[in-house]
Amino acid sequence: MNVKVQDPTFELALVSPFLLQTLAEVVQHKGIDPQSLCRGLGFTLEDLQDPTQRISYRQAVAMIQRALKVLPNQGLGLWVGAQNVLGTLGLLGHVLSLCKTLRDAFALGIRHQHTSGGIVVSSVDVVGAQVYLDVECRLPFADVQVFAVEEFFASLLVYGRALVGVDFKAIAVEFVHAAPDYLSEYQRLLGPDVRFGCLHNRMLIDAQWLDVNLPNHHSLALRQAVALLELEAAQVHQKLDLIQAVERAIARDLSSGSHIEKIAGDLNMSSRTLRRRLTEHALTFEALLEQVRQARTMSLLANPDMPIERITEEVGYSDVRSFRRAFKRWTGLSPSAWRNDAHPHSSPPETSDRPEGEGADRGVLRVTST
Repeated sequence: MNVKVQDPTFELALVSPFLLQTLAEVVQHKGIDPQSLCRGLGFTLEDLQDPTQRISYRQAVAMIQRALKVLPNQGLGLWVGAQNVLGTLGLLGHVLSLCKTLRDAFALGIRHQHTSGGIVVSSVDVVGAQVYLDVECRLPFADVQVFAVEEFFASLLVYGRALVGVDFKAIAVEFVHAAPDYLSEYQRLLGPDVRFGCLHNRMLIDAQWLDVNLPNHHSLALRQAVALLELEAAQVHQKLDLIQAVERAIARDLSSGSHIEKIAGDLNMSSRTLRRRLTEHALTFEALLEQVRQARTMSLLANPDMPIERITEEVGYSDVRSFRRAFKRWTGLSPSAWRNDAHPHSSPPETSDRPEGEGADRGVLRVTST
């Protein structure tokens, strides 16, 4: 299924070679020639050994989709994430290891997440005695989105255990997409409480972990490493910083329509200034809004129990007719036809007669082991 990509970052070379290098290693371990994954994409497996190399989102999507085609519906994202080490994050991984507490590591990790060369955007909130770590892949490809959130959460547990010890674990992990056939892999790598069909991709962690002292903390080395990290970010990511700031603000307000006046106010500027700054980078607010809507739509459509009407509300369209018209412009198909092609064995409802309730719990499948 072809998807028209509106995202102006799609051609930017910002993806770390470590993600794709680990993907190639996992595929090779499964008996498949990893050279076939990058053939014709403009880089080789040898290029992925260079830590300074950066791959475009377009190239990364193509390689991931090739891998998913030869190893379908098995948990490839989980396997890749579980193979990572803290060094996979490059300089950011070194900075995290030098932090005083896990709270500090989370704060720096979120602040500098774009320097790691990942394909997701994450945020952290403390709610009572729990930490909510939300993640979203804004590339408008449902299969890549599932791979990306699987890889991120599996990696997060690896990084957490490297920082605070082997006892680090999640209370629960929630996914937007429907429960796949390989549920046992989720429980093996993420823990016993895994939930599907939620409104967010979210890991819940006990807030007590935040104030655990990290064993390798060194104040001077940390300041030096952070200075290098900020220099790297300033040199490479000025344009991306603006794009991501606007996209984050749009995503937070998406169900309310994400009007430019509100978004500009959230970014402490006027709508005129926001348009001017975007124009300086050959961008428009409307293109970014459409991209965020498109990516969120693809993510929600991966849950076959989510009614089209509910998706329409979540992505900020005033009526289903407008939503269907936009979706057909993106894909050439109606939302229902696209969903049926992606999930031919499911029969998702077009309407819902379920009572209103907490959004994150509606249609949620919880998978727990005893």
